[in-house]
Amino acid sequence: MAKKKRVKYIRGQGISQARLAYEIHDLKRHQNLEHYKDVLYQCGKCGTCRTVYKDAYWSPVCPSGEFGKFEPYYLGGKNLLAWALTSGKLNWTNEVAEIFYQCSVCMACIEQCQIPEIHSFAGEWLMCMREEAVKLGYGPMPEQKLYTEHTMIEKNPYMEKHEDRLKWLPSNIKQSPNAKLAYFVGCTSSYREQNVAIATAEILNALNIDFKILKDEGCCGSPVYMTGQVEKAKELAEKNINYFKEAGIEKIITSCAGCYRTWKDTYPNKFGLDHGIEVKHLPEFIRSKLKNGELNFKKELTMKITYHDPCHIGRHMGIYKAPRDVLDKIPGIELIEMTRNRHNAWCCGSGGGVRSAFKDLSAFAARERIEEAKDTTAEAIVSCCPFCLNQFKSNIENNEIQALDLSELIKKVI
Repeated sequence: MAKKKRVKYIRGQGISQARLAYEIHDLKRHQNLEHYKDVLYQCGKCGTCRTVYKDAYWSPVCPSGEFGKFEPYYLGGKNLLAWALTSGKLNWTNEVAEIFYQCSVCMACIEQCQIPEIHSFAGEWLMCMREEAVKLGYGPMPEQKLYTEHTMIEKNPYMEKHEDRLKWLPSNIKQSPNAKLAYFVGCTSSYREQNVAIATAEILNALNIDFKILKDEGCCGSPVYMTGQVEKAKELAEKNINYFKEAGIEKIITSCAGCYRTWKDTYPNKFGLDHGIEVKHLPEFIRSKLKNGELNFKKELTMKITYHDPCHIGRHMGIYKAPRDVLDKIPGIELIEMTRNRHNAWCCGSGGGVRSAFKDLSAFAARERIEEAKDTTAEAIVSCCPFCLNQFKSNIENNEIQALDLSELIKKVI
C-alpha cells in the first residue's frame, strides 16, 4: 500500500488541506524580489488580511488600511501592486512608492492570511519592494533619508550627538571591564527613554551580573534597514559586530525589541554576518533567572496592567510567553489582556519609518491601541520596547493611562 502523504497545516490558523509554501515553490526567507515574484498571484484578494481571522471578534489588524481606507493600503492591494510592478504592467512613481512606505511592516495582516505562501513570506516581499524603491530612487521617504544621513555620521537617528550617547549612565552603575557580556542599550533608550536603560543596568547590578556597556556602541541599523536601505544598514551592522567582537563580547542583552530582532535575525540571516554572539532580550534573560532560582521577586507591586506585544519581538520573532511569564511572577500584578493580543496585537504605529514620515497614521495607530488598553480598565500599558513606550507616551492625553516598560516594573520588585 502506498504511504499516504502527511498534510501540513498553518499552525493555529485552521487552514485545511494546505501544503506549506516551501513545498510548493521552494521559497526561502531573506531573498531578493526575483525570488518571490512568481507567487504574488497567489493572493486571492479575499480581504482576510484586514481583520483578525476568527479570533478577537474579527477586529481590524491593519493600521495603514484602516487609516487610508483604500485597497492599496491593505496587504491584498499591496500584493496586486507588487505583481503589477514586477510584471511590467505598472511603472514605479513617487505615489506608488509612498504606498509601500505607508506601512509599519508589523505583519499583522500576514498573520491572518490562510494562503501558505503569503502567510509565510509576504513580509519578505514587502521589504523587497522597499529595497526596490531605494534602488530606483523612489525611496526612502525624505524624513527617513534625513535620519539615515545623521545615523551614518552620529550613529543614531535622533539628530543627537554620538558623544552624548552615555549621558544617561549613573555613576553608581558597576561595570566589569573584562566582561564577556554586554548590555546593548540602543538609540531610543540612550536618547529618549533613558529610564529603560537605567532600570536595565540597575537590574543587572542587582543580579551581580558581570557586564559592560561599550562606549562606542552605535545604532543597530534597524531604522535604516526597515526603510529598504540595505547597504547602509549592513555597513552599520559590520561596524557594530567588529567593535563588539574586538571587545571580546560573547553575549548581548538588549532591552529594545528592534535591536534584538536586528542582532538576532537581520545580521546573520539577511546580511550574512554570522557574528556568533548570543543575543537575549531582557524578558528572556529574566525568565531564565527566575526558572533556575537565581532570582525571586520579593516586593509586591499592586497594579492592574495590560501588556502590549511589540511587533519586533512578537510577530517578527515569536516571543510572546517570556514577558508574560515574568509578569506572572511579580507579586500583586494583575494582567488583563487586550482583545487583540499576542499574534493578533495591534501595532503601536511607530515602526517601519512610519512615525517619521507619516505622523498622522502613526498617531492614529497609537490612539487606537491606547483606547483598547483603556477598555481593559488597566492602570498601565506595559511593553518591552522603548520605541513602543515612547510612542504611547507621546500620544497619551491627560494622564488617562500610564505607559511603562517591563524593566521599570522589574526594577521595583527586584
